[in-house]
Amino acid sequence: MRTLRVLELYSGIGGMHCALTESCLPFEVILAIDINTTANKAYRHAFPATKLSECGIETLTEKQLDEWKIDMIVMSPPCQPFTRVGKKLDTEDLRTKSFLHLLSLLPRLTNCPSYILVENVKGFESSQTRDRLIETLHTCRFNLQECLLTPLQFGIPNSRLRYYLIAKRAPLKFCFKTTEKILDTIPSCASRWLSYKLRKRHGSSTVSGSAETTLTTDTKKSAGITPSSTVATDTADTSANTSGGNDVPITTISSNELLSQNCSNISGEGDKKGHLVVPEMLSSNSCLPGRDESENTDKYRALLKYGHNMRQLETDVRKLSEECVNLEHFLEQREPDYFNAYNLTDKELRRFIVMDIVHPCLTKTICFTKRYGHFMEGAGSIVQMTTDVEAVKRASEFKDSAMELQNRDEWGTEEISIIRALQLRYFTPREISNLLCFPQNYSFPEDLSRIQAYRLLGNSLNVHVVSVLLRMLVEGDT
Repeated sequence: MRTLRVLELYSGIGGMHCALTESCLPFEVILAIDINTTANKAYRHAFPATKLSECGIETLTEKQLDEWKIDMIVMSPPCQPFTRVGKKLDTEDLRTKSFLHLLSLLPRLTNCPSYILVENVKGFESSQTRDRLIETLHTCRFNLQECLLTPLQFGIPNSRLRYYLIAKRAPLKFCFKTTEKILDTIPSCASRWLSYKLRKRHGSSTVSGSAETTLTTDTKKSAGITPSSTVATDTADTSANTSGGNDVPITTISSNELLSQNCSNISGEGDKKGHLVVPEMLSSNSCLPGRDESENTDKYRALLKYGHNMRQLETDVRKLSEECVNLEHFLEQREPDYFNAYNLTDKELRRFIVMDIVHPCLTKTICFTKRYGHFMEGAGSIVQMTTDVEAVKRASEFKDSAMELQNRDEWGTEEISIIRALQLRYFTPREISNLLCFPQNYSFPEDLSRIQAYRLLGNSLNVHVVSVLLRMLVEGDT
C-alpha cells in the first residue's frame, strides 16, 4: 500500500499519530493542527519531525487542502459542546465553528480525501453537528459507519465510551456490512486486530503458581515472532466473543522501536497473519505474590469479593470487564517511595465514599477525565496498594455503614485509619498513558506539571481503539 498523506486536526498530544503508528499502515502526517499551546508542547516533544501549526482550523482554505493532496483526515473536534456535563450548545457553541468550516470546504475540493476518521464523546451522535457531518459526507459520496465503543470491548481495563465515525469515499468499500444504525459491537473482520483481547484469551490465571501460556519455537517462527517476544500470564477468559484467529499466538514487543521494525519488515501488514502487535505490559508479576497457590487463590477471591464493594462498576459493563487484561499489567513497577507523591491526603480520604477504588487484580477502571488529580467523584479511579484482605474487608464494611449514616463530617482518627490502611494513591500519568495505550517511549516534557499531564490525558483518546478502526477503514484497499 502506498504511503498515506494524513492531515491530523485537533491533534492534541498526538493520540491519532500514535494510533497510525500502531496500525502499521504506511503514513506521513503532513501537518498537525491544534490551538492548545500546552498540548502542542507535548506533541512537539513526542514528534519533533512532524510539522505542527497553531493556526485556527477555520483559517484553512479550499486551495490549501487541494494543494496538499490529502489521503486521510483524522480528527477529534472539541467535545465540550456535546458532553453531558456541558451546556450542549451544539452548533451555537463557538468551539464547533472550526469543524463546521471544515465541513463547508469538503464538497468544494477537487482532491477530496479518501478516508476520514472522527472521534468524539457520547452525545455527539445526537447533535446537529453530527447531522451536518453525515449530510456533508453523503454529498461527497462517502461510505461510512458510526460506532459507540469502549476500550473494554478491546480487552483494555478502562471504561471510555466514545463516538467514532469512519468514512471512505466511493467506490471504496468496507470489510464489513455497514448500517445506518450506530454500531455498539466490533465487526468480526476486526477480530484479528484485537491484540489485548486475544492476549487475554490465550493467557491463564494471574494467581501465583498457575501455568503460563507458552509458544514452541516452531510456532513462533511461523508467526514471525522474534525470540525476544514474550507472552504474559493473564486471568482466563471464558466469555470472549471475537471470531477468527483463535490459533494465532499473541506476541508482545519491548518498545515502539520494535513495533516500527515489525511494521517495516512486513510492509505495513501487522504480523504475517495481519495481527497488530501489543506493546509489552509493564508487569509480569502476579498481583498476589507468594509461595502457596491455594492460599493465593483464596486471597485473590477475597480481594475481588470486597473490592467490588468499593467500585462504581456499572452492571452493563461488568461482563465486558471480565474479558479484559488485568490492571496490574498497566501499572508502573517502581520502588514504593516513588508513589509517595501520589498518595491521597487525609483530607482527600474523606471523599472515600465516592471513590472508584481498584487494585491490580481487577479488570476495569472508570474513565479518566481532565479533572483527575483535583476532583474525586467520576474523574477517574484510585489505586489500592494493599493486598491485606482484612484491611480491605474492614474498609468495605466501613463503606457500607458510612453510606447509610452519611456522617463523613464526624469521622475521627479511627475511621480515617481504616481508609488509610488501603494505601490509596492516584494513578501516575504514565499509568493512565498505558491504559490509553500510548507506546512506552511516549513521554511528556519534563517541565510539564502533573496536573497539566492529567488534563491533557483526560482530553485524549485510546490509541489501540483508534488503531483498530484505522485498519477497518483501509482494509482491502491497495
